Amino acid sequence: MGSKAAVVMFVEVNPREVFQGDARIDHPKSKLLAEEILGTVAEEMEPLALDLAVWPSAGIVCAASFPGLEVVCSRELAQSQPSHLTEAISRLADGRDAYGVFMHSTEDWTAFAVWSGGELVRAMSVSPDTGIIEEVGERLPFEAPFWGGERPLRHVLNYALPFHPLELGNEALKAFFGFILEGREDASCFDPEEVEIPAFQAARQM
Repeated sequence: MGSKAAVVMFVEVNPREVFQGDARIDHPKSKLLAEEILGTVAEEMEPLALDLAVWPSAGIVCAASFPGLEVVCSRELAQSQPSHLTEAISRLADGRDAYGVFMHSTEDWTAFAVWSGGELVRAMSVSPDTGIIEEVGERLPFEAPFWGGERPLRHVLNYALPFHPLELGNEALKAFFGFILEGREDASCFDPEEVEIPAFQAARQM
């Protein structure tokens, strides 16, 4: 599996409705959001399709401000313990709920988190090398088949987990945002290749 992601969304409405509707991106707000992550003045680049935007190149931030939804993607967000992001996420969320999914196929590592009211309410981070890296809060409904042995790895011996972390990560993407990068797509999913997200980098000094 080749899934890679480091994406956080600040949510007031269902992301599926935004991505499948005709909501317009507010580019000035998107640029400000990117500058919050970059910590400096940003310049806009060519946009990326959402399936690529969730893991932009190093030094690039993909950010989109829609009515009721803001999206931020940056490799800097890919923390093995999502709880370490809580202070920054709380500041950016400004009272909104926030959802994050982070994974890297090279390490078979996946993490996800949910924040509400500025507080971390659920975090999970797993890899075959270390098992459970972090777990905070109660498990969410979409996790149950994985921990219950209903999504076992096939033709793999002596794996350290009862499921593949990237399958769990893609299920988190589907549950939180309505799309997957690979795996079991269903009628509730939209195609992330059809959604463009603005991309930004630090402005070059003149």
